[in-house]
Amino acid sequence: MKTLVVLMALVVSLLASGPVVSGEWVSVYEKDASVVIVDVSSPEAYGDGHIPGAMNSPLEKWRTAVGAHAEVRPIDALQAEMRRLGIHKDSKVVVYAHNTDNKDLLRATYVIWAMAYAGFENTMLLDGGLASYVKVTGLLSKKAEADRNGRYTARTDASKLAKLDEVKAAVGRAAMVDSRPAVYYFGADRQDVLARPGHITGAHSYFWRYSLDADNTLKSKQQLREMLEAGMGLDRTAPLIVYCTGGLEASMNYFVLHRVLGFEKAKLYDASMKEWGNRDDTPMTLFRWE
Repeated sequence: MKTLVVLMALVVSLLASGPVVSGEWVSVYEKDASVVIVDVSSPEAYGDGHIPGAMNSPLEKWRTAVGAHAEVRPIDALQAEMRRLGIHKDSKVVVYAHNTDNKDLLRATYVIWAMAYAGFENTMLLDGGLASYVKVTGLLSKKAEADRNGRYTARTDASKLAKLDEVKAAVGRAAMVDSRPAVYYFGADRQDVLARPGHITGAHSYFWRYSLDADNTLKSKQQLREMLEAGMGLDRTAPLIVYCTGGLEASMNYFVLHRVLGFEKAKLYDASMKEWGNRDDTPMTLFRWE
């Protein structure tokens, strides 16, 4: 009887998941009809082995080139992809990456943000990526899943996206977070893809990897709150814009701030510095911490 109570308590605790889930959670609920598992790594990595039943949806399904930068795809394209993945309005979607390179994890948080932009927020990040699932189950599949027929109807949620004019208007008025390595924020080094070094005037520096441990799992919510709220003085109730080089690094900071810590007014500047830093009418600051 005691064992049954413990097992029931475990299942309830797993079911009451937040925006981040463990490999154990996925191993329990992967066959639940309401759960859709999305693998955002490359088709090659997916083919080498993935969570059984996971659908492959690489980043190019969610982003498109706009001049010298990239932005989220139009809403009809997002809807088509979400339906192909088998997503309905009441689905629970787990997103993960293989962490094959330093930025693979960012593809997962970007897709989570893109779904939110399309009006869907019942998403969860698999903490630690594919390795956390394999550690629990030891299982991988090489079976390519067939396209599905989801019925999700997308709607644009403009509250998730900051565009150029809004960012210009927010300089000196709203908090901003630069998600790139600090050397680029400070301007000691210039990225090859940018005409100008430095950061958006008034922005704070918080490199996206500060939120992660070495195994690519998120730090505790308490530590994240201590760093971003107590340490950096960010106000959870105030408007906030996050940016980086081209949108990916900022998606991790957006996920932590908005989904984990509850910064409801946070927005992602998708075009980021590939747009801002390549113009001559956008204010930038060099060699200064703000």
